[in-house]
Amino acid sequence: MFFPPSSLLYGAVLALTTFLSSASAADCSNGPFAFIWQIGETNPSEDKNMVPFCSSLWDVGIPVTGLDVWYDEREGINALQIQYANGDRHGIFGVPGSSPQHQSIDWEYSKTFVDSFSLWGNGGGNGGGKKLGNIRMVLTDGREFDVGNRHDSRSKKTEFPVDVGAGVMLGFGGWGGDDIKQGYALFLRSQIDHITMTDPVFDDSPENLNAQRKGIELQIVDSYDHANDLNATINWSFETTASVHTSTSTTTSVTKTFGTSVSAHWEASLLAFTVGGGLELSYGYSQTNEKVETKETDVSRTITYEAPIGPGEHVWCQATATSGKADLGYTATINLWLKDGTSWSWKEHGVYSQQAWGDTSSQCRKKPFTNARRSIEWHA
Repeated sequence: MFFPPSSLLYGAVLALTTFLSSASAADCSNGPFAFIWQIGETNPSEDKNMVPFCSSLWDVGIPVTGLDVWYDEREGINALQIQYANGDRHGIFGVPGSSPQHQSIDWEYSKTFVDSFSLWGNGGGNGGGKKLGNIRMVLTDGREFDVGNRHDSRSKKTEFPVDVGAGVMLGFGGWGGDDIKQGYALFLRSQIDHITMTDPVFDDSPENLNAQRKGIELQIVDSYDHANDLNATINWSFETTASVHTSTSTTTSVTKTFGTSVSAHWEASLLAFTVGGGLELSYGYSQTNEKVETKETDVSRTITYEAPIGPGEHVWCQATATSGKADLGYTATINLWLKDGTSWSWKEHGVYSQQAWGDTSSQCRKKPFTNARRSIEWHA
């Protein structure tokens, strides 16, 4: 059994005899990882023309979603590349060279988990020989990824089952040269208990937003006109219904990142607005503890108008409603808590969107509106 050495580097490094693509990654020696097997070369060293590599984005909450592996069915694993949920690819680690075989696999991280994962060396020894020989992964959707030389009968090889923890792969590390001398996989050690989002910093301040007076619109609900052809004053009225839509939503990747049914909650003062009298929005902070989800409400509002119309007069009326919409960029702290009691945090940028409605009103006058939604003429 082996554990990651404390000297592991961030990303890959370049040696004279080896090409390893550089990768900006987290430290593989510390993290919320399940028990780790290091399989292959038992005494890796830079003196042997080997360089350590580490690929993980666990510290910003991004899991692995795919693997590319170049291998030889007689010699084992020559090179690999790691794909992440944000689209990043780390590697190639090792050298594909003239590898006769190449296979890849990817999975939908919000729906599919790793059910089992095993590593083999390319021969005997407690660590499995002098290089990484084989990788076998089974996903919860039933697919199997089996690459390397474990089926080669030249020597007996030992399977090293890896603890997959919660089934979420967080990275891969090891030592490389002209092939993969040693390798280990990183998995989230425990199921997620809950997620909170705190300390949001919005891209704009309430003062700037209020000064810009952006996001307000006057919506025309309906238009009517009426002509009085009688010789007497009449009392005329109209009534219409406005269906108004209000919503709030948060754009964040954390609710999908680890593919769990655990909801994220805001525990923070969020920047929200109200639609005030006249054409203005008023922004301010509001303390909330709410689930991160899209909330939508449809409400019907009745708008009426009643007024006298003199003989021979013609009036035009319009029903209106004010609405406000804002998409506010923010950077917040994501706090992820595991069921084993441990946690970690990272920063994430997202968008907090809101739509709200203010007053509805009606207006009548003795000349047509140039922006009327429709015009219906009624005669007494």
